[in-house]
Amino acid sequence: HPLTKKRISDSKLRANEIKGSNYLNNLEYYLIRNRTFVHFFKIPRRAVSFFKQEIRKAKSGRERVLAGYGLALALSKDNKHKEAVEMARTTLNLKPESLILQTALLEVHIHAGNNLEAVALGRQLLDINPDNYPLSMLYARALMNQSDFDKSEEVLKELSLRRKNDPQVWYWLAEVQGLSKNILGLHQSRSEYFYVTGNYDQAIQHLRYALELAGNNFQLNESIRTKIENIHSTIEALKELS
Repeated sequence: HPLTKKRISDSKLRANEIKGSNYLNNLEYYLIRNRTFVHFFKIPRRAVSFFKQEIRKAKSGRERVLAGYGLALALSKDNKHKEAVEMARTTLNLKPESLILQTALLEVHIHAGNNLEAVALGRQLLDINPDNYPLSMLYARALMNQSDFDKSEEVLKELSLRRKNDPQVWYWLAEVQGLSKNILGLHQSRSEYFYVTGNYDQAIQHLRYALELAGNNFQLNESIRTKIENIHSTIEALKELS
């Protein structure tokens, strides 16, 4: 289609809408900004004090949601777990449809060691939001904390199919496989972790460990050997580029 003046004008209008309505006035943007604030506070209790002050200053429901979210995360980081859960619930009641606030409640339950609540909430949220990455990762951790290693591994394996280049997925998959004594799987996952983080020597080393454990499984042996060859090819290709 030709680029008419009207189409250019419409595109500019949509771009301005994105800059304005969908960005600076977007609640989710400010929630994540407050999450970042909490992350960069070196002393958690200072973050708690800051967001308590923000709650006192809040003049609207929106401002109370933003401050409450920050305070719940800050309390959790400061190991004030009971208060963190209460604040997360209070804030969620102000905006119950917010996935970010729902996820925050799951997070603080996990940090509080409320394993039953975390697993139940994680399952409920994933039923409503299937394949959601943050929820899947948190649910896997909740299952791990409850020693349901098989289910946690299942969730993380499913994630690894969709996010093959995500080191966090491979890291946690290796962790849960270690806990469940799946040592062959652990070495394969660690190899993937080291590969996607650029540590090719360690990736090959863990594949060699896996090869020793593969026994007489011909198909698995061939798969591991092929991966080792592919990593060697990657190393050679990078040498040629340098």
